[in-house]
Amino acid sequence: MHKITQLLHVLLFSFLLLTSQSAAAAEQEYALKAGFLYNFARYGEWHDSALSPDKFVICSPDASFTETAKSVLNQRSVNKRPITIRHIQFELEQVNRCQLLFISSASLSDWLSWQKQQDYIAENTMVVGESKGLIEAGGHIRFFIASGKVRFEVSPQQLQQSGITMSSKVLRLGRVLER
Repeated sequence: MHKITQLLHVLLFSFLLLTSQSAAAAEQEYALKAGFLYNFARYGEWHDSALSPDKFVICSPDASFTETAKSVLNQRSVNKRPITIRHIQFELEQVNRCQLLFISSASLSDWLSWQKQQDYIAENTMVVGESKGLIEAGGHIRFFIASGKVRFEVSPQQLQQSGITMSSKVLRLGRVLER
């Protein structure tokens, strides 16, 4: 009986260790992606500058991403406008206040459903995500993992249709889908 109890404790400890390592890896990946979003914001140009002229707003419906982004981008600014990170629900009024919207893989299906119901087309909102099919569904930039590193692909044409231009400095670093 004592050996069974010890074995259960070892299994429980191993499970907790793996879970905590997995959570730490996910947080680290979100921190890296938040850094990418910061640079997309810095090197993007929104044609309608009237949207939130006193701050730059990054949104996501994923609470774990917004918490990580708040700590990574704390005290940062874009064109002298402080960055505000918002955890949002998919409601037109909330989404329209975002200059940059991050769609995590956990929130993709909700975004696709909401987008269909609203017949939503992003205007003045850069849509960035991490799931296959995001760009085909109207997103602009998608993260992917290659050789253990975070990479991105971008659709400059869809960005342009949303009223956003991306610097060639960023386009050179990513996989450009069409010209």
